[in-house]
Formats: sequence, C-alpha cells, structure tokens
Amino acid sequence: MFSTLKLLGTLSPGERKTILSGQFAGDFTADALLDQMRALARFDASNDAARDRIKRLTVISVIFAIATTWLGFNQLLVVIPGFDALARPLPFAIAGLSVACFIALLVLKRRLTSVDISNNFRDVALPFLAVLKQDIDPDQLLSVRIDLRSPTHERKRRDSSHPAAKGRYTKIVETNYHDPWFHGAARLADGSVLRWGVTEDICKSERTKRSASNKLKTKTRHYKRSAVAISLAVPNKSYGVNAGLQSSRHKVSVEKGAKRGTIKLTRKIKSKSLDALDPRVLIDAVSSAYKRVAAPARSAA
Repeated sequence: MFSTLKLLGTLSPGERKTILSGQFAGDFTADALLDQMRALARFDASNDAARDRIKRLTVISVIFAIATTWLGFNQLLVVIPGFDALARPLPFAIAGLSVACFIALLVLKRRLTSVDISNNFRDVALPFLAVLKQDIDPDQLLSVRIDLRSPTHERKRRDSSHPAAKGRYTKIVETNYHDPWFHGAARLADGSVLRWGVTEDICKSERTKRSASNKLKTKTRHYKRSAVAISLAVPNKSYGVNAGLQSSRHKVSVEKGAKRGTIKLTRKIKSKSLDALDPRVLIDAVSSAYKRVAAPARSAA
C-alpha cells in the first residue's frame, strides 16, 4: 500500500494530471509513448494489488472490532479467568484501534480508487502499441487517445431502464454504457497509414429476487459488445490491394483512390464480463489487413 503511494509520488505532475483527467492523448514518438505508458501501467498494477489488500484488511478489522467488543462486554458481565481489573479495558482498546484502522483503510481506498486506471490501458493498449512500435520509424510521431476511466464510469452511462418484475425476479434494472475508449493513427515504416478504434457497449443487469429464507438478493451481470475497427491506407506506387479476399472474422471493405488504396476491417465481439479485450484481436485485424495487400511493386529490369 505504501509502495503504491510512493509510486504515485514518483509520477510527474503531468502524469498525475493525466490520471485525474481520465484522458491519455497526444502525439508521441513510439519510444516516448511506451515509456510514459509503462510508468502509468506499473503504478496501476501496484494500485490494483494495494486495493485488493485493503479489501482483505478491511474485513479483518471489522471482525476484530466485533470480536473484541463482544469479549469486552462479556468479561464485564462475567469474570473470565486470566482477566484482572487492569486488563478488562484491553478488549475495548483493541476494538477502538480496529475501528480506527477500518476508517484509515476506507480513506486510503478512496484515495487510490480516485487514481485508478482502467485495465484496458495496461492489458490492451500497451501490448498492442508495443507490437506496433516495431513497424514505426523511431522519429515518426503517432497519435493516440485512450480513455483511462472505468468502462462503467458515470459519464459513460447512456440510459437506465425503469425497474421491472419478471418471473422470480422482483426487480430488474438494466443500465447501458457507451465507451469509445481507444483510438489512434500512425504512419508505418513502409509508408502506409494505420488507423484504429475500439468502442465498447456495456449492459449492466441488476436482478433482485427473494430467496428461500425471505431475504432479497441482487445479482449483477455485465454484457459487453466490443467493436474493433482498423483502416490501412497503402501507397499505390508500392502496393496493390486485393479486393476479392474475404474474411470469416471481419467485415471488409476496400476503397481505391488516386494515391492510396484503403482497407477497412471491423469486428464485433460479445462477452459476458468486463474483462479486457484480448490485444491479439487488434493485432490480428492489422495482420488481416496486410493479407489484402499485394507484394511491393518491382521495377522492370
């Protein structure tokens, strides 16, 4: 936990401002971009681990507070062997310390939650850009725009259904979120221009029913649809474009211009969780676009 706060302190004012704004955007060389992203990713991984530890310690502090309070009241009412008059306030002191720890942990968790970064940044954008770097000249700039906020951030909410009953469920509420979180463009070393975008639509379903013990229980499920779009514009003087090649995974369209041929691929993936998209989906889309590019033109001997 303290190492996470130390990592936060080592971030530059600009990096901390980026986290708080929820937007990572700009034009960078590949090396500068990855250096900044890796610094934020290290902090985010530490932050996630710290908040998991805080969650466990919070439960432990609550148990200690309840147990020691119970012990304190019981030893006041009944003489417990081994507890003399001077030792009787000890359980209450431990209970008070447990409550203080509980409050401190809640404050710390709130602080760390305010600087949390979506796992999409570390698990999808960073691996994809690390692979893409291999095809970009060192001094070439690329543009990126990454939303660092949670996919179910309040500002991404589109609408919520009115509570409704259905079957065993006494209340069903569905909330929809729209998250266009990753976009970018880069000129590759071969002169081609690559553009990409990832947009996700999420449905959060909260279903409440009454159990056999007559208690209300709510289950929350997430349904996600990810839309991945790739556009590869290749120079006509160097490449040809195969417009007839189809794909079982992607929707493909080809546009032939005076100077460039453009291959556009889109793919939609459904998921029943908020787990981050596999970065190989983006890498595979770029690879599929290049499969529609003919071999470089060769000058006649």
